[in-house]
This record gives sequence, C-alpha cells and structure tokens, in this order.
Amino acid sequence: MILYNILGADKQLNEIVFAGSHDAGITSGDANVKTQALDIEGQAQSGVRVFDLRIAAASAGIVSNDDEDSTKAVELRAFHADSLLMKDEKKQRYLKNTGQIESVTRTKLKAGGFGEPLVDILEGAGRFVGENGGKEFLILKFDKCLNWLHIAKTCVKELGSALFNKQSNLNTTKLKDLEGKVIVLFSSKGLAEIGDYQKNGILGFRNLYDKSSGGDYQPDYKGLQYYGKGGTPVMKPVNKVQQNVKKQGKLMYGGFLLHSPEVMGMMYWTTTGLFESISERNDTMWTDPNVEKLKKLWHDGLGWYIAERNPMELTHVAFGPNRRRFLPNIIMIDFADAKKCQVIYDLNTTYPWTLEKL
Repeated sequence: MILYNILGADKQLNEIVFAGSHDAGITSGDANVKTQALDIEGQAQSGVRVFDLRIAAASAGIVSNDDEDSTKAVELRAFHADSLLMKDEKKQRYLKNTGQIESVTRTKLKAGGFGEPLVDILEGAGRFVGENGGKEFLILKFDKCLNWLHIAKTCVKELGSALFNKQSNLNTTKLKDLEGKVIVLFSSKGLAEIGDYQKNGILGFRNLYDKSSGGDYQPDYKGLQYYGKGGTPVMKPVNKVQQNVKKQGKLMYGGFLLHSPEVMGMMYWTTTGLFESISERNDTMWTDPNVEKLKKLWHDGLGWYIAERNPMELTHVAFGPNRRRFLPNIIMIDFADAKKCQVIYDLNTTYPWTLEKL
C-alpha cells in the first residue's frame, strides 16, 4: 500500500487519512500489556504510517571487557507501563546503543512490559522506506520517554540518510517532499532535553488538546500539530466501544472548534483497561457492526464542519470544492494489520473531497 501512488504526490499530509499504531513497539508481554502482533516493519507494510513510541533504558545483562572486568548493560527499548509503576534511577551503565559507558536513567517496571529494541525499530523503518521505490514515508512519534539525548543520537546514527532533515511544518508538507524518509518527532520535553541537537533532524509535535501547548496552530512550527487523545476509564470494563465513541466524538468536535483547518485530527479506535486481554477487547472493536461505528464516527467528525454552516453557502463559488477544514486524519489502532489499515485508507475515497458531495 503506497500512499504516494494511491493519493497523489501533491497531496498535503493534512489532506489525507491514514493509520497510526498505538504503543507501536509492544509486540510481546502479557495479554494486558501486548498491543501489537507485528513488528514495526510489518506494521508499515500493512499500512501504518505513524508510530506511537515510548522508550526507556532496560537492563540488558552483563558485558565483559577485554581486561575481564564486567559491567551491567542497558538497552533502549519500547515500554508500556504506567509511570506510577516504574522505578527510574540514574546509573553509569554500558549502553548497547552507543557501545560505551554512559550516564543513563535505568528503568525497572513493577508492571507492564518492555517491547522492541529501539535499534530494531529504526532498522525496520529504514528498510521499509528504502525498499518501496523511495516513495513512502514513516513518522516515529516519541512521547513519555527517558534518555532523550541517547534516543536522538541513536535515531540519527541508525537512520542516516533516511532521516527527514528539513525544518518544515509537516501539516502542510506534500507527500512528494516526504518520500523515502523517516520523520522523527519528539515531545516538547524531549526537544528541551536535547537542545541544539534537534538541528540534526529531530522535529517536534504539539497536541493542541493539551492546553500547555498553547492551544493555537502555529504556521511556522517545525513538526506536526494535531488534536486528539485516547483512553477510556480503566475501571469501567463494559461497553468499551460506546465509551470510546462518545469520547472521540467530543474530541473531534473540539478539534473543529479550534477553527484552524490546517490542524490534523488524531482519532483513537482503541480502549483502555487494566487486566483484560487487549487483543480480545480489540477484536470486539473490529466486528462488522463496530467497524460501521468507526466509519460513522469519522464521517461525523468531518460532517460537523458542514452542519455548523448555512447550507446555502455550499453552492457559493467562493466556498469552493477545495475549501480546507478540520479533518480526522490519523486513526490510531492496536494490533495493526492490513485489513484494519484498508478500512482506514478507504476513508480517503469514501467521498470526493468536495463539500457539495458530503
């Protein structure tokens, strides 16, 4: 599934709909921890283009030196855990990502689990964009991480020339300008911790749902600006689909109320729990009746724009078929596969992009 071929090289990123992977690197662990079955490369081949990643330094055994001394090692890996169930300590450790003794924050999990190594994630992403005729792109969105500078240096080292290294507003960037590249996005906290190192190709992201981000769309921002949030009440294990539909409906309407049509909508088709199997709960969300709820939720998010306007304006020449508006662009999912991604990509052609047809 090559977006460039399907949607056209001149489409802006905020004019298309595509799949995102929630807790993308968690391909192992207990049933209430594991969120994906395919590795990053497999998810990309299935159609995912945005990957939600949380990275920490996990213990990685003992490394012996030439003089027979030994030292404890750590490795940067994806993780899935509540911050209250994490033990973080500053340590001097052999960091496998750099091959040196480094000052790192080592993390131990009281619950949750670690997933794919960061190096494997980056190698898979680089292979994907290199093996698809140079026409594809991927976005790696790093949030709630530890050891930000080590993550940044590993990204630059492992991705090499595949790293997107333009200081651009991604929302309005055309697909042809992203082709063959992996875009690395850090939270504002991550950017602050790496300082000037971000000039090596690290961009930012702003969630305008988070009031600390300032709330307003910035045309000159270097990175991605979106509106959305996932999650359902963990202590309410029943009617999860309906809980999610209600929450996401309110969020997409909130995105519309920004009146900033360049902002990208991030809609979550996921649910949250503590003890249940994520896979089994996710299977329920993808039954035929619930897929129809997903489609309706997305269509409602697009349709609010029209419902708020005078219908007579739809025929006015100044309104025009290319009038921009808030759009649920990215749909975040668990256990991404080709079938789920196809449902999402089909939204690009459900209706022509003219308000008269909506």
